[in-house]
Amino acid sequence: MKLRHPLTLDTYEVRTDGTVLVKTPDGVDGIFRDNGEWVRGALREADPHLLGFIAGPQIKRGPRAPDVPTGGGSALPPQLSRHSRSENGGNREMDLGLEGRKAIVTAGSRGIGLSIAELLADQGCDIAICARGEEALQAARANLEARGAKVCTASLDVSDGDALEAFVQTAGEELGGVDIFVSNASAGGGPGLPAWEHAFEIDVMGTVRGIGAATPFLKASDAGSVVVIGSTAALEFLGMPQAYNAMKAALISHASDMAQALAPKGIRVNVVSPGPIYFEGGNWEMIKQAMPAMYESALQQCAIGRMGTPEEVARAVVFLASPAASLITGANLVADGGFTKRTAF
Repeated sequence: MKLRHPLTLDTYEVRTDGTVLVKTPDGVDGIFRDNGEWVRGALREADPHLLGFIAGPQIKRGPRAPDVPTGGGSALPPQLSRHSRSENGGNREMDLGLEGRKAIVTAGSRGIGLSIAELLADQGCDIAICARGEEALQAARANLEARGAKVCTASLDVSDGDALEAFVQTAGEELGGVDIFVSNASAGGGPGLPAWEHAFEIDVMGTVRGIGAATPFLKASDAGSVVVIGSTAALEFLGMPQAYNAMKAALISHASDMAQALAPKGIRVNVVSPGPIYFEGGNWEMIKQAMPAMYESALQQCAIGRMGTPEEVARAVVFLASPAASLITGANLVADGGFTKRTAF
């Protein structure tokens, strides 16, 4: 099997002895074991996550239901309308208390972040989003404005602390306050110490700085709320030690601490930890095409028979962010379709 790394463009090729030949676009190569150990060659660093995916052992599990477009499984996720009424005309929808609220979502131009922003807009919120790509950001802005939201955007890298803090400050001023801050940006995985440093700056320090900048606005709100996007990678072994897993674990711990520290200021802090989430252009679509064995293994681990969708994660986030969840703080809500198998008390 031969794959190309989506970020570095290095090629990863499994050899007959089970090792992996990794070659950079300029011809530098090295040989690695599936656990990330360097064997020989001029190239001494490779993505341990991809090494584990392409050459590592696959989990063997029982049969599953046939594939469906949402990533495989027995049933599509339920489609929810914004309003539903009972026979006597009463509105049966839970009032989340979000009409007129102001929300910030980092990395809000695609995937889970965009779905969160869309649902918040549908519930009556005005929205501020940031992302690195200007084109996707403007498309997201048009989408959110079409839903009736006032929208402000900024093109930035969350690892730039000054730019992130300036964005939060500007968003609070332009929207007329901040009631909800959703920290969604993540560096994902990657090889070597630079990946750890990059993940620390985006996942951890992006959350720390974002919460810090939003706190004065959230304190002025009568329902201040922070939701941090974690991952089930923080809870159970995910094929290979890597920065992504450790940073998500750090976020769960930090959010728990911040829930205690900010409660006297009237601010709730919670985490939503998704499992495998399938959407067009997302990591799991790439894995399905490039590493079908890895994809099938993960899919079979989902107890509900399919992977989740960004919209399903958004529902969990928006509920926790809303005044309807006023009693909940310091929680880590796992949204994974039974992917993880631990028992949590």
